[in-house]
Amino acid sequence: MNKIYVKGPNEEVFYEVLDNGLTVYMLPNNKVKTYYLTFSAKFGSVYTEFKLEGDKSYTKIPNGVAHFLEHLTFYTEDGDASTFYADNGAKSNAYTSTHITCYEVYGYNKFKENLEYLLDYVQKPYYTEKMVNDEKGIIIEEIKMYEDDPESVLIGESSASIFVNDNRKYLVAGTKKDVKSTTVKDIENAYKTFYHPSNMFIVLTGNFNPEEALAIIEENQSKKEFGEKKKIINKVVKEPKNVACTYKEIKKDVSIEKLELALKIPMSTFLKDGITEHELVSSLNIILNSNFGSTSEFRETLVDGNIINNDIIYYASVCGNYLIIEFMCETHYPKRLITLLEEKINNLDLDETEFNSKKKVAISNLILVFEDIERASEFISSGIIKENEVPTYLFDTYSKLNLKTLKSICKKINTDEEAVVVIKKNNRTSKKNK
Repeated sequence: MNKIYVKGPNEEVFYEVLDNGLTVYMLPNNKVKTYYLTFSAKFGSVYTEFKLEGDKSYTKIPNGVAHFLEHLTFYTEDGDASTFYADNGAKSNAYTSTHITCYEVYGYNKFKENLEYLLDYVQKPYYTEKMVNDEKGIIIEEIKMYEDDPESVLIGESSASIFVNDNRKYLVAGTKKDVKSTTVKDIENAYKTFYHPSNMFIVLTGNFNPEEALAIIEENQSKKEFGEKKKIINKVVKEPKNVACTYKEIKKDVSIEKLELALKIPMSTFLKDGITEHELVSSLNIILNSNFGSTSEFRETLVDGNIINNDIIYYASVCGNYLIIEFMCETHYPKRLITLLEEKINNLDLDETEFNSKKKVAISNLILVFEDIERASEFISSGIIKENEVPTYLFDTYSKLNLKTLKSICKKINTDEEAVVVIKKNNRTSKKNK
């Protein structure tokens, strides 16, 4: 069995690629009594126009089909997967994001039965035209719930404001119109293309024996027939440098206004100076924590001034050719908060003491990830989706970071292209396009 060594946490991840292309990753942890199983397809909401290698034309499906398919996959000829797992004393769930659909099981016994059933119900689709039409009503109600939730609206409208052409601008579930237009053929095309074993992977963490687990999976897969493995080609759209909308107000029933400010910065800004993506993301973890974290002077100033009540939620991600940095919080004075955030963003800095402290925190957090079987699974899965490999580089990347590099990155962060969304009261919406 192959092994991947993760430096820092000093953990070994077992992995194997089966004949049908399915990749299995296993991280046993006998210090816990439970196990966590995930079976994932590299298929998320952004993939709406695709073809297999050799095809002449692209297939186009409505937005939200990945999420729709996730709903349908739970149904079986005997009922649904949730009932099976509830009867077996396990918990099951699933989620769809921009780039992945994941089916998960959390249990403490009947490992073999639960693992086999996970493989079987996901790989044995059962849906009829009536089921598809019936499910539309359920998903539309789910979308309505999102529309009624101010925080979900804030996140969704921020994505729509950041991206011009990129499918990240759409809700994972799509719109009500998308759901209504989805057909059985759309579902079948998506399943046939993206649910081939070669486009899927399994991550097992927790209390189990990896040799037994692999034997169970190999035996299960050997009994099934799949179509020919073909490369999936997703249509690429060009995303411009500008944000779609610079400022937007949405009036909802909230007691405290909510705000998100997002930055869109070309990755070339950093790459041209030799700063790699790994260095950039790791550096930003330290920079943002130092400047906007719960113990930062800036956050304390905002709380003392009654500008915000709680912490600033922040995160950075690389989306195609752009670095996206987002800040989200509740505020009594959105206009003032925007001004203060912009001033801080354009004057980021940190000293040697703060740098060393936050660097140690980042390394400690990396090690602690492997103490939790769900976080460890997410760590592995996110690496597979982003880079098609388990992230083994993080400890070395953090260890090699220096203050000079971080200060250089600070100077490159700016508000030239920013999108601001504010959730206010009532129902009227105003916006200004750039």
